[in-house]
Amino acid sequence: MSLFELQKKLDYQFKDQSLLSLAVTHKSFNNDENNERLEFIGDSVLNIVISEYLFNKFPNQKEGLLTRMRSHLVKGETLANLANNINLLNHIKLSKGTSNLSENRKYSILEGAIESIVGAVFLDSNFEQVKLFVLEMMKSEIQEIAIEKEFRDSKTELQEHFQSKKIDLPNYQTISTNDGFECSTKYKNKEFFATGNSKREAERAVARKVLDYIKS
Repeated sequence: MSLFELQKKLDYQFKDQSLLSLAVTHKSFNNDENNERLEFIGDSVLNIVISEYLFNKFPNQKEGLLTRMRSHLVKGETLANLANNINLLNHIKLSKGTSNLSENRKYSILEGAIESIVGAVFLDSNFEQVKLFVLEMMKSEIQEIAIEKEFRDSKTELQEHFQSKKIDLPNYQTISTNDGFECSTKYKNKEFFATGNSKREAERAVARKVLDYIKS
């Protein structure tokens, strides 16, 4: 699909079209000129924009809660969902082999492409413009944020439980599979397994299984 169509979906018109073209070029398509550097800067921009928003939105909340809120908003699942909402995969340039991967294996590609686009918008404009872009793109997710929600993920919760009991922190063994990632960990000589679309998601899923076992 054309960059023109993608810009309509993003509601942003690039002055430098080459930035958007680079933002949707995966390293499997071009190992020398791809979106990895844009992903690097986009990740930083995304974090500072969301940090500033939360800092101003919740002036009485402590750093710990704000950090968990930010992690919830910029986590891979959220970014991949944003990408799917605009069918971004149809615009990403991939090698033939990568194109044939399962949808689950393309999860991290979508996450990286969203960050790359944010980086491209920043370089194409300025901080104020990219801030507006990010807040509009994530408007639905931001509106759902509330201080009474629990933002600790299962991996963090399990780590805090182990620390409180003075137990060695869990050791996660994660492997890539045809459908995503599989993670395992041991607790009291019992082994737990879980799968996920990303390494992080698989680790959180297996941590949740350990927590359920402990609570039961």
